[in-house]
Amino acid sequence: MPPPHRRNPRAAMIVTGALCATAAVLAVVRGVWYRMTRDATKTAIEQAPQVVDPARAGVLRTQDLLNWGWFAVAVLLVVLAVLVGLASFGTWLLFGVAALVCVPLGVAGWRLPAAEGLDAVALAFIGCVVAASAVALLWRRPA
Repeated sequence: MPPPHRRNPRAAMIVTGALCATAAVLAVVRGVWYRMTRDATKTAIEQAPQVVDPARAGVLRTQDLLNWGWFAVAVLLVVLAVLVGLASFGTWLLFGVAALVCVPLGVAGWRLPAAEGLDAVALAFIGCVVAASAVALLWRRPA
């Protein structure tokens, strides 16, 4: 009979921390990339058929505001990466931040018209955050 599978919560927390750090890097990359390609984003918004003419300026303002959110989330994810990855603390906090802040921000980054490539970075960000939350909650230490 094979030996029973033992969960290694310490290794899982290190993986979770690494995924959080990766998501933070992706958030910074998206924020910087947006700043560098803002004109292309403005053009994409002007040519987007799903955005009506009176709303185009508001969508661009929303993109500008959300860009600050990408940088703020990056800082928050670095803190969570340290807490979860090194101290094995804050898995539920990570889950809450991922569900209430990171995923909606990523979906907005994916669905709003933007320069080419920014949507792929947003999807990769969502994937990292969801994977980090899943690993943290599924392999956490038993209470």
